[in-house]
Amino acid sequence: MTSEAVRNLMLSGMLMVSAAGFYAMFYALGRMLGRPSLVAFSYIFAVLQAMGALGMIVPPHLDPFWKYLIAFSSLVYLFVPQGMWWVVTTFHEREYTH
Repeated sequence: MTSEAVRNLMLSGMLMVSAAGFYAMFYALGRMLGRPSLVAFSYIFAVLQAMGALGMIVPPHLDPFWKYLIAFSSLVYLFVPQGMWWVVTTFHEREYTH
């Protein structure tokens, strides 16, 4: 693998991870503040996360195991912010009803 390929894989990985963080942050912020525009804005980062994953999956440098792992984790993470929002609000809702 060339140094350019390593650099591109690292940049794609960085994009995937940082975009996932911004996706979760803006999603939660939009829900907390009741601003649907921030929730919609968060989906831009979800797309960037998927693009970062594709940047690692499409080139022929990684073994199939890693490609499947990256694809699976990227797909699952698209639903993590919504799931965590549900978990947190449900948990705290029960605190206030007792």
